[in-house]
Amino acid sequence: MGIFRRLIPTGGVDDVFSINVTVSAGQTFTLPIADYGSFVPTFTVDWGDGFSNSVVSSTDSNRIHTYTLAGTYTIDITGLMPAWVVSNNSAIRSLIVAINHFGNVGLRNVNFYGCSNITSLPNTSGTAINNLGLSNVVTFANFMRSTGITSIASGIFDYAVNATTFTDAFSFTNITSIPNGLFNNNSQATIFSSTFNGCSSLNSYPSTLFDNCPNVVNFASCFRNCRQLTSCLTFTNNTAVTTFANLYNMSTTTNAMDGNAPTLWTRVPEPFGIDAFNNCLGLDNYASIPSNWK
Repeated sequence: MGIFRRLIPTGGVDDVFSINVTVSAGQTFTLPIADYGSFVPTFTVDWGDGFSNSVVSSTDSNRIHTYTLAGTYTIDITGLMPAWVVSNNSAIRSLIVAINHFGNVGLRNVNFYGCSNITSLPNTSGTAINNLGLSNVVTFANFMRSTGITSIASGIFDYAVNATTFTDAFSFTNITSIPNGLFNNNSQATIFSSTFNGCSSLNSYPSTLFDNCPNVVNFASCFRNCRQLTSCLTFTNNTAVTTFANLYNMSTTTNAMDGNAPTLWTRVPEPFGIDAFNNCLGLDNYASIPSNWK
């Protein structure tokens, strides 16, 4: 991966952050941009209808655009955009219908939380063009939370070597599986709280999912209410964890959990594990799980 990463071309379409929006006549769209630390947005936006603007701050009025005619438009951003944070904004969440490219615009924080009309991630098969732009991201909190995606693109985080936070990254989506090696290059990650919380259709995941993430301290609610899962991960390589609270907490005894729960409560010091295996009655060692862990 290292050599391949250095050979990625720069310039051209690869550098452009691109989404599609569907709007009605006279509808206004506001770019959900923000500063990130000392990084301030400075970019050019092409609104897809023949108009473009320069944006030089996260409060610049040029981040707001009104479309004259109804239709679906491609918005392209070129330059520095350190944060894109939809964060369930009711004014724009339903207008965003597709992500074409993450581009290479210096993203440090990115989320499409609440964009239910987004049904897929950019295709990264055989290329790094669509995920190279995630290489500077520090936080993926709420990345695809409550969107309409049903699968996770393989390799989506391969270049996100600086990422530390994946809180709610895929929570409340209809994904059914997690691809092999999803977090293999995210060794700096420390927080996976609620990453897959409420993914009620999730039925399979690789046993080595977090093996390359030795610095994680928080797995709270990571798989909460993932009622189709049939087995627990062992978290063998995650020895720095301080909380597993609500890890596999199921809201109902109607769930598919089977096999053995990992004996996480025997670690020294004991992590915080309240309700980690709540309602997981099908686990073979359920009776031996300490009461505060279930």
